[in-house]
Amino acid sequence: MIKERLYIDYNATAPLSPPVEKWLKEQDMPFGNPSSVHSSGKAARRMIGDTTDFIFDVFNLNDDEFKLFFHSGATEGINSIVKGMALECSKLKQSFTFISLGSDHSCVANQAEFLEALGHTFVTLKVLPSGELDLDDAIATLSSLSLKAKSDVQLLNWTWVNNETGVVLDLNQAAELKKKFGLIVHVDGVQAPGKISQWKQLNGELDFYTFSGHKFGAMKGVGFTLCRENIKLMALINGGGQQKGMRSGTENSTSIMTLCKSLSYLKDNYDYESQRAGKQWLEAQLESFLGDDCEVVGKGAPHRNGNTIYFILKGVPAHTSAMAFDMAGVDLSNGSACSSGAVIASRVLMSMGYNEEESKQALRLSFSPYFNLKKAQETWATFKEILKRFKK
Repeated sequence: MIKERLYIDYNATAPLSPPVEKWLKEQDMPFGNPSSVHSSGKAARRMIGDTTDFIFDVFNLNDDEFKLFFHSGATEGINSIVKGMALECSKLKQSFTFISLGSDHSCVANQAEFLEALGHTFVTLKVLPSGELDLDDAIATLSSLSLKAKSDVQLLNWTWVNNETGVVLDLNQAAELKKKFGLIVHVDGVQAPGKISQWKQLNGELDFYTFSGHKFGAMKGVGFTLCRENIKLMALINGGGQQKGMRSGTENSTSIMTLCKSLSYLKDNYDYESQRAGKQWLEAQLESFLGDDCEVVGKGAPHRNGNTIYFILKGVPAHTSAMAFDMAGVDLSNGSACSSGAVIASRVLMSMGYNEEESKQALRLSFSPYFNLKKAQETWATFKEILKRFKK
């Protein structure tokens, strides 16, 4: 419960973690510009350095092989990588191809117009009805690209954990594709911390990892990208040359420190098995209670995360069911975007083969890293009463 509401929309954003909340209340943060040479500035610089060291330590990456830059979150981070690599290729008169999956986040899918304006190529790989990569299609598509006119640089986006379905893709599979086709691979790791058991186990063969702090209890507006040292990309934000020129501008040292505090708390307190047990129990109640009126998305995938249930409530538009939950004090997502009152079908579901009507009927439940069986039972007591009105 958060302020008397049942909050189950952690894939959208998480509340501040306890140590972050405590630290901010104590107002124990240096205010100096981290580029300044006086003591206040040096204190802020140390804070950024401590966070950087902690990130490399928690993810067990070698800082001789990777560099790190902080940004406002994954949307900026992904734009920085894709556009930065495209612009670098344009400068060197090289061709560039960006390869995404149909189920990737909109900040990935919406790179197409920019790339095509520069004369580069945007390719979308198919996904299976389970939400997994259609490997046969991927191999055929990538082989065709190589035979026709192999780009000088090919970047593959790999969404480790899907934000809508909770389907988990294998990092080793991405590494195999990299080796086979000579790709550079960016991993969208936004939905991994606090949602899968192996969230700290990055594959060092891949080239980029991007995270958003507000997904795991840090402040909004801060995130980071780990980037292989030898990869060149043109900076999108130029100025004083901060962060080795990768992203100029005065660093937000306070928000950056909340990354360290929230990740540290997560590392020490997250219990994946308890979280998954609570989710599985609640999912079973939903399926039993609603019967054929309920379809859980992604159940055919071999790997799903521990915190997400994405289900289609058949025959009920998502804006109707989501409104009922909202009025009953429950915060959840309808899994689709709304603009000017118009409900838009989930692009992720459409990529998985669902029709437009089904793609407007989905609800997403996404739970805290500290969800468990007891909390699942408490949640179900509220859920059951709301769902009764939609039960046929």
